[in-house]
Order: sequence, then structure tokens, then C-alpha cells
Amino acid sequence: MENNIQENSAARRGRNGVKLLVICGLCILLLIPWLFIRDMIAERGNTESAAEQEVYDKWGGPQLVTGPCIKVYTDTSETSYSLMPEVLDITAEATTRTLSRGIYDFTVYDADVMLRGSFALPPTLSEAQRQRLARNVWRMSVDLSSLKGLTDNPTVRVGGHEVPTAALTFEGSRLLWTVDVQPLLAGGTIEYEIHLPLRGANSLDFTPMGNTTTVRMHSDCATPSFGGSFLPTERDVRSDGFDAEWRVLAINRSFPQVLSKDSWHMVDDNTVGVELRRPVEQYQQNERAVKYAFLIVLLTFAVVFFVEVRRDQPIHPVQYMLIGIAVMLFYTLLLSFSEHLSFLVAYLIASAMTATMLGCYLGSIMKTWRVGMLIGGMLAVLYAFIYVLLQIESYALLVGSVGLFAVLAVAMAASRKINWYR
Repeated sequence: MENNIQENSAARRGRNGVKLLVICGLCILLLIPWLFIRDMIAERGNTESAAEQEVYDKWGGPQLVTGPCIKVYTDTSETSYSLMPEVLDITAEATTRTLSRGIYDFTVYDADVMLRGSFALPPTLSEAQRQRLARNVWRMSVDLSSLKGLTDNPTVRVGGHEVPTAALTFEGSRLLWTVDVQPLLAGGTIEYEIHLPLRGANSLDFTPMGNTTTVRMHSDCATPSFGGSFLPTERDVRSDGFDAEWRVLAINRSFPQVLSKDSWHMVDDNTVGVELRRPVEQYQQNERAVKYAFLIVLLTFAVVFFVEVRRDQPIHPVQYMLIGIAVMLFYTLLLSFSEHLSFLVAYLIASAMTATMLGCYLGSIMKTWRVGMLIGGMLAVLYAFIYVLLQIESYALLVGSVGLFAVLAVAMAASRKINWYR
């Protein structure tokens, strides 16, 4: 009798050891669907990007307004140098709307942009330089990211006189017109006023060309993201929109008031502006969530294995495999629902479906609903913990480490009651 008990104990220990090896093999095998899910998330993200680019091509993408400046042309029609304005005041009123492409929604805007200010020649120019400049062609210009974004003809006033539309010319995405420079050469200034009715998507940015540049922007977008090289000096973000103001001096920029034709690239890295879009990051959230897949698989397998050993009721490797596939299926459910619902709602639905299915399945296997409810509740708590990690990106490592320490402590406490040699 005693020999039979010892033989049964040895057989049970051997079975448990083999079961652990099988579970480790299943975890490695589940790498295949995990890789497929990651590729699926990347593919859906690329599909969204393609749809977004299609909307941008038809409506007008991110707009960057650079100007105005006065370009001095030599006899060979090449720009000799560019003169920045002494004062540049920009006011922008942007109204957002939503365009749909398939299952995706994108935020676009209509903007009313006004540029005002004045030009003055640098006081360091000599009389000979002024006379030489008088023989050249002077043209004022404004650069846009895309002229497709213009919804009407620009209105330009220089020196108190309106420039006829027929006198406006275009070079690529640059708007140009000839100006009378005699007031500048005489030591005076040239006042200007430029009205640009624009439409675009994603962002609206400006280059601080003036010796003193002030940008005031108002929009109904309640979720702005301020970017560029300079943050607003003042901002007021409300539930119905925002107001923001930037003030940039020439000494704050990385380019001078007068630029040679070979130095224009210095202007590129100096912008002020804002992203006007709703923060839709379902694919980034899905990608971050799937990184925790193996943590959930391992903890689920560990709990099921502990229950199996405690109740001395073996679970077949095929059933372990089905449990692992169910855990992986959670991420395809999450991805599918998050494309049509908010990420929180999609996460709640996917986690409730997975926890309920696994709880019922294991309760049926173990012939007791208490075990099923225990494992279903454990999965619900685990999914809630993962969601918290996704929301607190800055503290995810800290909270995750403490949470895993607590899980390990609970597992160690539970394993104390198991006699692994019996």
C-alpha cells in the first residue's frame, strides 16, 4: 500500500514537471499569433495613414505660412537676398470640422489669416548700397505649404494701396508681387496688410519673420497641441476652444533680418503653431497593450496550474492551448472595437468578453463555478491593471514593477500551501 502511494506521488510529480514544460512550450508557440496581431495593428495603422494622406491631398494638409519678406532680384532674375519685416502681426481664426474616409474621421480646419506690419531697410546700409539696390527688382512674397489650401484670392495692400489680383504671381507654393521701394530707399517704411483665406488639416504654423513677431490665434478646437520652436507666451484652453498668443523677437530666432540666397534654409527650423486635431491614438494604444500579452498569458497559465495542482484535477494541454488562444483573441477584439468605439469602451467590451468566456470554460472544466468566477475575476483585475498602465505612461514602469511585485507575493503565499513532493 505504501509503495503504491509513493509510486502515485512520483507519477504525479513527473506529470506536473512535464505539464510545466508543456506550458512553457505553449507560451513559445503563442509567439506566432502574437506576431500576427502586431502586424495587424501596424497594417491597420498604415491604412489609417493612407486614408489621412488622401484627405490631405484633396482638402489641404498641414499649413505653414512663411512671410512676408521682400526679395531683391538681380539682373539675372536670381534672388540676391531677402529682407525680413520690421514688424509682423499675425491674427488667425480657425474653425474645425470633421471629414470621414471609410471608418476613419479626420479633423480639418478653415482659417482666416491676417498678416500686418511694416518693412524698413537696415540703418547700416551705405548710400552706395542703396543706389545699387535701387537698380534691382524688389518683390514681396509669402510662402504657403500648399496653394491648394487657398479658398479665395488673397487680398494684399501695400503702402495703403490694394494690389490687383492680376498683379499677383505664383512660383510653386510662393505668392509674389512687385513693390515700390522708393519709400524704403528714402529712409521710410512700407506698410502691408495681407489676408489669406486658408484651409488645411492637422496643424497651422507660422514662421516668425519679423524683427518683432506677434501671433494671436483663436479656434474652436478644445484639444490643441502646441508645437514648433516656441511655446505660447499666453494660452487659454477651454471646453469650447482656445486662445493663444506668441511673441518672438529676432534675437530668439536662428536667422538674421537679411538673408542671402544661400542662407534661406536657416528659416526652416523656426516656427510657432498648433495641432488642431482630436487625439485619436487607438493604434498606439493597441500597440502598447499587446506588449503586455505574455504577462497576461503567463499569469493566467500560472493561476490555472495552481488550481489544477490544488484540486488534483488535471487539465489537458489542448485546454491550455485554447486558454492561451482566448487570451490572444482579446487583442483582436480590442483592435476591432477600438476602430468604431472609444478605446475605453472597446477595452471594457473586449476584457469582459474574454474574462467571461474563460471563467465559464474553466468553471465547466473544474466542475465548480467558484473556480470559474475566481479566474474570471482575476482576469478582470489584471485587465484593469494593464489599462491603468496604458493611461499613466510616465509612471508605467513604477506602477508595473510594484504591481508585479504584489502579484509575485500573492503567488508565493499561495504556493506555500502546496506540497510539491506529494
